[in-house]
Amino acid sequence: MFPAPFRLFFAVVPLLVAAGALAMAAFPRRMTRWNLRSPDGSTQTIEPSGTRILLMRVMGIIVAGLALFMLYASFTILP
Repeated sequence: MFPAPFRLFFAVVPLLVAAGALAMAAFPRRMTRWNLRSPDGSTQTIEPSGTRILLMRVMGIIVAGLALFMLYASFTILP
């Protein structure tokens, strides 16, 4: 039996990873948009292509699923 801080670590880390991955899947444009400033002071917004947005959504769901499976497995294997 592991002490409480270790059990808390094995519960919190997968939940944080799953939350970040679901945020990436839900808002891919917001998380990858960035502004480019030129020397004259003008700005240009750079956004990713549609294929990259789709792949970010798919990978966000996959990573969140793996993190939640890790949470389940850690409590199953380490009681």
